[in-house]
Amino acid sequence: MKEKRIFLSYSQKNMDLANEIDNALHIKGIGVTRDIKNVKCAQSFKEFMKSIRDHDFALMLISDYYLKSQACMFEVIEFMKKPNYKQRIIAVVNDDINFDLKGITYLKYWEEKGKLIEGAIKEHHQEKIKPLKEERDEIKLIEDNIMEFISTIRDLKYIPFKELYKSYLDLYDTVGLKINKSEEIYDIVTEEDASFGLARRHSINVLINKDYPKCEIKTALKEIVSSLKQANDVIWIFVYNKLKDVSSVNWFCQGYWVSSNLDQNWRPIGITSNDRIEDIEIRWNEGYENLREIYKPLSGTKNEIIKWSETLLEKVIPIAKTAVEKFDLLQSSEINKEEFLEYMHKNRKTVQELYSQSGERKYPPYECREYILKLDNLFAIVDNIFLFHSKENMDTWPEKTRMIMTEQEKNRYYKVLEELNYERKKLN
Repeated sequence: MKEKRIFLSYSQKNMDLANEIDNALHIKGIGVTRDIKNVKCAQSFKEFMKSIRDHDFALMLISDYYLKSQACMFEVIEFMKKPNYKQRIIAVVNDDINFDLKGITYLKYWEEKGKLIEGAIKEHHQEKIKPLKEERDEIKLIEDNIMEFISTIRDLKYIPFKELYKSYLDLYDTVGLKINKSEEIYDIVTEEDASFGLARRHSINVLINKDYPKCEIKTALKEIVSSLKQANDVIWIFVYNKLKDVSSVNWFCQGYWVSSNLDQNWRPIGITSNDRIEDIEIRWNEGYENLREIYKPLSGTKNEIIKWSETLLEKVIPIAKTAVEKFDLLQSSEINKEEFLEYMHKNRKTVQELYSQSGERKYPPYECREYILKLDNLFAIVDNIFLFHSKENMDTWPEKTRMIMTEQEKNRYYKVLEELNYERKKLN
């Protein structure tokens, strides 16, 4: 079956909603013709607007701005020339339109505008008024048709703007798109138990295409919270558009829910929300696209991250290996404390510098996430081993405590080094 051609007609004042509708239909496989995408294909903007007649349907975002826009009304008049045009309008109407009262208001608006043009024509020489005459003729057409158009829209089964902020199902149905209501639009990337004290906390990262309508994204957040709220007191949801955004923690939407039964003493600091659905606070990251551009040159490839990490590991592992060996020799009394501390003090600064360099990396791709976590853990452990015996901390802990802590970190070092090597092999 041939795909129906849809022309999106709207006022620039309603650009945000037009963008959301365009993206929502694009995701569902339906393309629309609109100015910012298709005007360059026409010989002129006027020719583009006239092309509305060549489409099967006109999706009109009708608001006060729309009915007072000469460009929008030009498109309307052109579409009204189409046979059976009333059956081919998909109307989305803002609540700033009162059909019982505003019809006459808009007629008077265009009549007044026509009078201003007539006055300008009388005041200028004939050679200067050709454009004014053309504009007067356009406005006269609007005057002649505005009441019929408003009457047509009033009698249609139109979709209110405010309903689109709740659900796009009516719009999908109107354009002939059958939607599986049980279809999930999100994929879970990671989940983490972040419980603290008496508060059961859960953090979850999910992937959702940011071009889905906000109402669908909010519904997805509601579904996620509903599935987790019985077992948790606090839920954080971080929504990403691309997997690579997870590494840089560049989410475009954040959800936050806290149980009303949770004691105030255990409630975490909430988020600065700019939206909500039921008892879920939502924050849309308006700077998401700008941050993506900032992070782009700061993001590394898998090979870059591996090469960078191996350069550091080649320096730190021999130092750590010797430190652990000397610690074992100290415990077995094969070397004295002075010899052990001499090595620790001599290499303390180098370990500090390498630990600092380990944090000065590019953002790794998501596939390197576990590897980087193990790498960070390893450098922290090595730094701790030298920290316990550093000159500045000799009086911080009793000697027995330092030995116990070093033994614990030594065991963790071997375990994490083995895990790091395992994660490295997975990246081959």
